[in-house]
Amino acid sequence: MNLDFMSLKTTSVAAIRDERNKEKILERQKAQELEQATLSERELNPYWKDGGTGLPPEKDEADSVKKVTVVEDAGLSWLRKSYQRMKEQAQREKRNFEEIVAERYGSMEAFQSRLEEAEKVASRKENYCRSGRWKKTDYSESEKEKKEQRMKKDTRDEDDRN
Repeated sequence: MNLDFMSLKTTSVAAIRDERNKEKILERQKAQELEQATLSERELNPYWKDGGTGLPPEKDEADSVKKVTVVEDAGLSWLRKSYQRMKEQAQREKRNFEEIVAERYGSMEAFQSRLEEAEKVASRKENYCRSGRWKKTDYSESEKEKKEQRMKKDTRDEDDRN
């Protein structure tokens, strides 16, 4: 038996594992590509099609500000709570407060302008409600007299019927 040991191919356990892992990774990639292809064919949401995020693209920050002002107090309570949370975060992380505000709102001035706008709208609404819109009307002297005369007339009519 003449067998040349040098001509035999030797493989280690690590090499076999590497090959198996490569095959598994390739299979997973193929499965994901196939799944993605089937998803996009049947997807009804246009923002998910073609690898989208599922959300419509943002047009302007001004639109988001308008959405906040729809709330009864124009988002004032929400902005104040946000201000408080940013303060707490600054203390917790020992960072500058203005940096945190800049991360969330772009700049301190942008946050201040939103807050002032919300305060103005909220004060206008508050003044409108306090202005007597919901109060009973206070009759003037002539209207009170007219009301009393109607009451007397109604009582006379009832007496006449009896």
